[in-house]
Amino acid sequence: MDEFTASEINYFILTKQHLVPESRIEDISKIVYDIGGLHATSQTTTYLSTFFRAIDFRKEDLEKEIYEKKNLGKIRCMRKTIFIQPTELIPRLFIATKKQYSKRHEDYLKNLGVTVDVYEKAANAIRRILTGKVLSTADIKKEISSKEYTTHFITLMCDQLDLIRTKPVKSWRDKRHTYSLFKEYFPEMSFEGINEEESMKFLVRKYFECLGPATETDIVWWTGFNKTQTRRILQELEGQIEKIQIKGIDKEYLILSEDLKKLQTISKTEKSVVTLLSDLDPYLMGHKDRERYVKEDHYSYLFDKSGNATSAILLNGRVIGIWDFVSSKKSTIKIFFLEKPEVSIKKQVLEEVKRVGKFIFDEEITITECKEMEPLKGRIPGEVLTPLKHC
Repeated sequence: MDEFTASEINYFILTKQHLVPESRIEDISKIVYDIGGLHATSQTTTYLSTFFRAIDFRKEDLEKEIYEKKNLGKIRCMRKTIFIQPTELIPRLFIATKKQYSKRHEDYLKNLGVTVDVYEKAANAIRRILTGKVLSTADIKKEISSKEYTTHFITLMCDQLDLIRTKPVKSWRDKRHTYSLFKEYFPEMSFEGINEEESMKFLVRKYFECLGPATETDIVWWTGFNKTQTRRILQELEGQIEKIQIKGIDKEYLILSEDLKKLQTISKTEKSVVTLLSDLDPYLMGHKDRERYVKEDHYSYLFDKSGNATSAILLNGRVIGIWDFVSSKKSTIKIFFLEKPEVSIKKQVLEEVKRVGKFIFDEEITITECKEMEPLKGRIPGEVLTPLKHC
């Protein structure tokens, strides 16, 4: 069995994820395809995750791919989470994962105290209102007779691909979406003949292409499939997968046969690669077994109790710090180092921070270095989005 260092594996995955300067490209849709989708729970995450991977990226580049060319779309899929995914993959991803949140829908209505009949009546009204239109939740509420639970119903309709989330109401940081009827937005998209088992197998293989090598636990985490389903799929892919080890980590890793050949021949750069990542970035969120890129002592600074990742500073694929941006009278980015960096590394980090600051604020920024950080594990949900708010 081949054995590799964590550094070699990190560099290999960084390259596949377009996070090494030499692997950045201009094609936004290809980036999204190659990395397994953009986590879209937070509006800013999608832009920042793309910025760190693309050449000369502008905010309008992503918007054009999603809302004008419609090469990408927002759907709920793996782990019941909202992603931006390539349009060509939406049918298979939907079919592969929809059972994960179908029970959630039943419980959702039950917790609201709403019957299926009440929901269907409201959904029919929302469909009529949206026919031929693109509207925000506020706009829909102006036209619907019963406004109670409208926001909840819209969410459920998006999950069922009755509706699709379209442009933010205002700026790229606006959490409010507009909505369109899915069939009007993607009139030619077909779900006929798409097999669930084949779609699930496709998703596991796609995971390896984007984020392998990985453990069985990683696959369960990322796909949302249970262990029985995952093991059955791995047996079906047996001839396409090899086993490897990572030095110092007592776990079995799996990798596509073609990726193993690439890994055996890849030449690692001698340069130090400094990377900033957004919260919930695929590189950080793609694995449950995370020893290769974060020290155990630092885990609670990077992840909250649900396993969600905050915005990180990486050196050669390993986390060395945390960063955060603050919108105020003075455009500010805060940084916190988990360990004191070498002078040359800190200089690289500051240059990268200035670059992302210019992207976020469209102006020069102030950089504040925090001496302390409150660990995320004991904080309220959602604070992965503002990790240095108490600094």
